[in-house]
Formats: sequence, structure tokens, C-alpha cells
Amino acid sequence: MHESSFQKAVALRQGYLAGLEATPLKVLDIGSAVVADGHPSNRQVMANPAWTYTGLDIEAGPNVDLVVAEPYDWAEVPDASVDVVTCSQVFEHTSFFWLTIQEIGRVLKPRGVLFLIAPGGGPLHRYPVDCWRFYDDGFPALAEWASLSVVEARVQWLPVYPKGNMWRDAAAVLQRPERTPDEELAIARRYALAKASLVGEHVLARAPVAAPEPSAIPVLADRGILAAEERRLAESRGTLALKLDLVGKHLRSIRKALTLPLDRQADA
Repeated sequence: MHESSFQKAVALRQGYLAGLEATPLKVLDIGSAVVADGHPSNRQVMANPAWTYTGLDIEAGPNVDLVVAEPYDWAEVPDASVDVVTCSQVFEHTSFFWLTIQEIGRVLKPRGVLFLIAPGGGPLHRYPVDCWRFYDDGFPALAEWASLSVVEARVQWLPVYPKGNMWRDAAAVLQRPERTPDEELAIARRYALAKASLVGEHVLARAPVAAPEPSAIPVLADRGILAAEERRLAESRGTLALKLDLVGKHLRSIRKALTLPLDRQADA
């Protein structure tokens, strides 16, 4: 994960989990592999002796504890078994992210929380594919699709970071609400129907948990953490520095347009 994503994840953890530092929590990090030496990860963000961190990915690698056999059907992770899911810079590389968000909704406990970050811009970077970017309404729409509640969602449009502003990170805090047993079964059935179209109809035969135990995390309200972090960074750097960054960005774009052939204009 790049630096701006890492800093957002730290701010969200501090803003929404500060009162739970002594509470045992199960943390599942989706797409946890560290793909380049020196890159930070959510293992660092969520480090806490009271919490259990598991890094999940589709291939073995650095920072991976659990390799799932099927990218959109994590049979290795039980229903409603996780308190916190982290997922940073993964959805742009996920061909069918609308199935991934439902798997996250399935494994979260009631009141469990998802910290989700993915680019709203930036150059092509295949790991191994690069499919999507997300705008302001993207994550709230995904939350509705997965029957999760939106606590906070924001896209970083201001160039407040010393570097990495090109990614314009979309970030969100989503929470699985507590539901009646009938509601749980109806949503589990909807998840299975969506997944069956890609994974296979055998998933329809699985019996979901109708009355799962809730997480120790309380129902969260929007604390404006992402906007506050942007304001803090903007104030620390100053208006002139931010405007100079913008000027530099435009000058680099002009130089690139003048020096590169047309068929290479999309190069990073």
C-alpha cells in the first residue's frame, strides 16, 4: 500500500478503534501480500497484542497467513467470525469487487467494521490486473449492494500529501448492522445467489448462520476522521506549498505531453 493509503488507515484505526485497544478483536486483512520491499501494510496499522491479525490473499507471499482456494468464496473463513476487515489498495485489482464486498459482509460479525481504501485515480499498475477506480458515490453504492451501513466515506481530492496525491484515495468505514434472523437468512441467500453465478451453484446449499454473535465494537457514528486528517495535513503544509505542488503536477503533465509519443501518453 502506498503512503497516503497507509496514513488514512492509521487515522481510521485511531479514530474508530481507540476505545477498543484492550478488547480482543479478530482482524482480517484482505489482499495482504506486500508486493514491494519497504511498502507498509495493514499488519503495522493494526498491530496490537490484544488483537489477532490474519493476512488473507489468493497466493502465498510476504505478509500472507491464509491463502484461499477461491478468490470470491472464502470457505476457509466462517460466517460472522471477524470483528475488523481491512482492505487497502486491493479493489482496483479485483475483477469482480462486488462479490468481494459481499464476502467481506459475510465474514464480518454484526457490528463488525470494514476499513476500505482504493484509488480514485493514478496510473496503470497491474498486480496482475488493474481494473477499476472509485469516485465519491462508489463505496456508498457498494455498501448498499452488500447491505452494510456507511459510517464515513470520502475521496481525497485535495493534494495534501507530500507525494502520492495522484491516487486520490477513496476511503470508507462500513459496518455490518445487527439484523433479525429472517433478515440474516434473506441477505445470506442474496449473497449466495450473486456468488453462484461465478463460483458455482454448490454455494446455494450452504446453511448460513441465522443469529450470529455480535462484535464488541459498538454501533459507530460518522466522526469525520478523513476530512479532519485532510485539514490537518493542509494546515501543516500551508496553502502556498499545496498550490506549488499543483503547479508542478501541471508542468510535469505539459512536459510529458510535449516529449512523449501519443501512444505513450498514458505511461506513468
